[in-house]
Amino acid sequence: MACEVTLSGITFDPCSIATGGLKKLYLYNRSAVDTEITVATATGLFTCSTNLVATGVALDFNTKDGFSNFTDVKTINANGSFEVVPTIQVEFGAMDATTRTALEKIATPGAELVAFVETAAGTRHMVGWDFGLYASSVDGASGAARADKNRYQLTLTGSENYLAYQPATGTDWTNIIP
Repeated sequence: MACEVTLSGITFDPCSIATGGLKKLYLYNRSAVDTEITVATATGLFTCSTNLVATGVALDFNTKDGFSNFTDVKTINANGSFEVVPTIQVEFGAMDATTRTALEKIATPGAELVAFVETAAGTRHMVGWDFGLYASSVDGASGAARADKNRYQLTLTGSENYLAYQPATGTDWTNIIP
């Protein structure tokens, strides 16, 4: 017997902004947010019961770097298994000691991170709630020519049950900003 799903339409809003890229990225240890955040898997919304300012960090990056992005891919197999793989890539200018030290701490094996992402289109997402994200790579490059970037690139990856969650209200988003 086939599984019945509740179907709903998707409408196109010609006034919505489809601008690519990222504006903001906030990182938290998963253990610091798991009792403060509630998710509604049916609606994809999250609520935040308290201000998490002291437990997170904002990662500053060039929002016009042509690299930083967020993808959220759900793959369903014919046998009924599925996986959601979120990936966040962010580029930091200059291979300086401060950035290197911060990235070394983020790229700790076994770390479980939750990220809050604001896109250039103004959409907001919580990623890594189900099982946590991890730093799958840190890539530093000096560049070979003057026109090349001297930069670090960080890739965060996860394996989740659901696509990324969105804040239920503006207050829920404000409560997570460090």
